[in-house]
Amino acid sequence: MLDLHCHILPGLDDGAPDEAVSLAMAAMAADSGVTHIFATPHCNTHSEQKNYRSASLIEAYRSLQRRIDEAGIPLKILAGAEVLARGSFFRRLAEGDFMTLNGSRYLLLEFYFDEAPDYMEECLSAVEAEGLVPVVAHPERYFCIQDRPDLAQVWAERGRVLQLNKGSLLGDLGERAYDTAALLLRREAVAAIASDAHHVRYRNPHMGPLLQCLEQRFPNADPVLLLRETPLRIAKDLSL
Repeated sequence: MLDLHCHILPGLDDGAPDEAVSLAMAAMAADSGVTHIFATPHCNTHSEQKNYRSASLIEAYRSLQRRIDEAGIPLKILAGAEVLARGSFFRRLAEGDFMTLNGSRYLLLEFYFDEAPDYMEECLSAVEAEGLVPVVAHPERYFCIQDRPDLAQVWAERGRVLQLNKGSLLGDLGERAYDTAALLLRREAVAAIASDAHHVRYRNPHMGPLLQCLEQRFPNADPVLLLRETPLRIAKDLSL
C-alpha cells in the first residue's frame, strides 16, 4: 500500500513532534503493509512554518528517509505537502512554491471546513490552469460537501482526485464525515483513501482497521485500487 497523505515529518506541523514519533509512525505503517508514505506537511497556513518548496524542506524528507533506513524499517518516503487554499495561495501557486506529490502534476489541496463552494471551485480551476491536477484532501469533512455531496461527485467527474481519510470511514471524525465518506465511496467518486496520520496514539498510520472496514462495510470498494494502484500512478505522474 501507498499512503497518499501523512504528517510524518518531525517538527514541521501538528503531526509528528519529533523524530522518535516519526520512526514509530513509520514502523506502524510498515507493519500494516504500507511500503511508501507521501510526507505531506501542512503548507501555506498561518503558522510560522509555511513549508513551501525549499532546500531545507527537501532535506527534511531525505533526513527522515536516512533515519528510517538506519532503523531497518522497510518504508520509502515520498515528498509532498498539504496545501491550504487561503492567504497567498494564488500567488504562491503561480510562482511554483508548492511541493506536488513526488514531483508529479498532482497537488494535494485542503480547504477550511466552512469554505464556500464558489471559492473552492475558483481554487481548483486555478490549479488546473497551472497544468496541475488537484487532489482534494478529505472532501467528506467540508461542510458544503456534507450538505451537498453531489458537488464532490461533479469534481470527480471533472478529473479532480478525491482522497478520503481513513478516520472518516472508521467513524473517528464524526457522524457527518462518516456518512458523506460512505456515500462518496459507494458512488465510486473516490480515487484514494489515506491515513492523514499525525501520531501513533491518535490518527495513526496503521491500515489494518481500514482494510477490515472496507471488507465488512464496503465490499464493492476495491482496496487495491484505492490504496495501491491510484497512489502509485500519482507517484509515477501517470494519468488516472
